[in-house]
Amino acid sequence: MMKLDSEKLTIPIYLNTKIVFDMLATIEDGFSEIKNVQISSEVGKETAVSADIGSGNVFAWLNFGASANRKNNNQQSSVITEQRTHTTVSLFQKFRSILEENKLIKGDSDTIVEGDFVELQGTLKTNPLIDFLTNMQELMRLATVFDEKGGNKSKARKMMENQKLNSQIEALINGLRVDGKMDIICKTESKNVVVNTDANYFLNKSMSEITDGNYKILGKVTKICLENEEGISLLRNTAFSKLKIDKMKEFQELFNSAELKPFFGNENVTSVIEGPAMMVIPIAIYI
Repeated sequence: MMKLDSEKLTIPIYLNTKIVFDMLATIEDGFSEIKNVQISSEVGKETAVSADIGSGNVFAWLNFGASANRKNNNQQSSVITEQRTHTTVSLFQKFRSILEENKLIKGDSDTIVEGDFVELQGTLKTNPLIDFLTNMQELMRLATVFDEKGGNKSKARKMMENQKLNSQIEALINGLRVDGKMDIICKTESKNVVVNTDANYFLNKSMSEITDGNYKILGKVTKICLENEEGISLLRNTAFSKLKIDKMKEFQELFNSAELKPFFGNENVTSVIEGPAMMVIPIAIYI
């Protein structure tokens, strides 16, 4: 019976196929569309024939490492041909195995610097800033639907009905989701990790799988923030990169409003992930 390695039987929910293919092509010094290698031996011995890669859709099914075995003897001749077809997931495992064999992957407890390949495990959460702004937007819509006729409205109620504030929130949400890219947060044993994802590489292009799930991430580190250093802004790639949402007077008044406290609870909403933290470009997120 074939011996299986459970570490290789992973289920990716996010896989950047472009990075995987580019890295493998770099390691192999480029892929040849047709490349055959034949090794002949004496009669009665085994002859091996192999092909590196065939043409096809490289991001779907790859004829990678096709091979054939031929056995001859004086009495009879038989030919056994075997063709192996790789999927994007098996190519990812090939790439990951190469990194492991060359000891290029660092873990959470290792000394990590920018540019390192890392494999981390932790609880994944969607961008907390987007969650907060989306919930606030829903509350503002409800405030409009259940508009209080007459009487004195509370300051929080007036702010929630303020169209300018509503427009600001809408612009912030759109800025955080620009071009299908969005941060998710991975909480490991020792640090917070900001993972910049692209919706196109999620399974079924849906992020619903990751909510509060515990997963592994393989990626490359782009930034490291120590405990006493400035954190990583969740607005860094938007037009609001200099904005400190938790410092804005309008939001502070809403946070502290007795009327809205039941909806926000004791959660501290922030636009910055404080150190120790790091930022990672993900190659794969899997379990």
